[in-house]
Amino acid sequence: MSALKLVMTTTGLGRFTSAQAGDDIDLTIARVGLTDAEFVAAPSLTALPGEFRRLSTVSGSVEAQNIVHMTVTDDAEITYSVRGFGLFLTDGTLFAAYSQTTRIAEKSIGSMLALAIDIAFPAAGVDQITFGSTNFLNPPASTERKGVVELATLEEANASDPVRVTTGAIVKAMIADALAAVGQALDGIMSRTVYGSGLVKGGGDLTANRTFTVDGATAADVRSGTRTDVAVTPAALRGAGTATFTENGRRVSPDGFVEIWGVSPARATEGPFSLQFDPPFPNACFGIATMTRNVNQTVEGLTSIQEVGLSPSRADLFAQNHTNNLTEVGGFRWRAWGY
Repeated sequence: MSALKLVMTTTGLGRFTSAQAGDDIDLTIARVGLTDAEFVAAPSLTALPGEFRRLSTVSGSVEAQNIVHMTVTDDAEITYSVRGFGLFLTDGTLFAAYSQTTRIAEKSIGSMLALAIDIAFPAAGVDQITFGSTNFLNPPASTERKGVVELATLEEANASDPVRVTTGAIVKAMIADALAAVGQALDGIMSRTVYGSGLVKGGGDLTANRTFTVDGATAADVRSGTRTDVAVTPAALRGAGTATFTENGRRVSPDGFVEIWGVSPARATEGPFSLQFDPPFPNACFGIATMTRNVNQTVEGLTSIQEVGLSPSRADLFAQNHTNNLTEVGGFRWRAWGY
């Protein structure tokens, strides 16, 4: 706004003139009075007409020989309008006044009055005019009010300074530093390699997706029992063995152990005979056990089946009768084993 031409009061002009002459006069403008009344700013004034508020939150600086820049602030939770104001020295003297018919400013509850004005005095030598405080010339900004802020350096921003404001350039630098740190961390990770060991196969560096595998053993692998680089699964374990669970059956275990069992009819006569294994043992038959069946529950002596010789394809046996009736015993059960 353009400079406002204040009217110096007679008392104020006398103080001002004496100060120019070298007298020890305190020309500190300590307070600003506010009024909403329409009045004529005359030199004869000793009080501010209609004054309703006097503020000590005033700052100023000399800008030219007769121009002073002044700032007045008020953050009280009150509402008012301002048509004029007066400048008061430290001792309460009304130094100068200004008035106009239209409102200079209006303040509402919750807002802050920040009145910045350039004052034109009628004479030079305003360099001797001082102000009671310089803290309000540039009030600090907050989340509730506008004001002056200090810009943070990169170091202050990185330290999470709660007062200074971070600019876009600093934010960009912080992001660049963060990305560089992430990049270094990723470089360290990407330079590493991961490989499987033991049964686990696959791997490599982390520049691409890697797959780890464990090969499963086949039924043949389980039966051979020689491989050390495959894992035995339940399916392979079951596939490595076979079983026929009937009265005349056969079971092959994963480790190659073979069992064959069955029921043979009673012998009509004593003497040697052969029991055929169908299919035969792959390699050898290690033994055979027999049990005579006594289906008639007789108390007489029974036929016993005795081993004569064994081969992968048959068992050579001998039937020895302990009674005269071989057909009453109901045959015999047998179980042979080998691999």
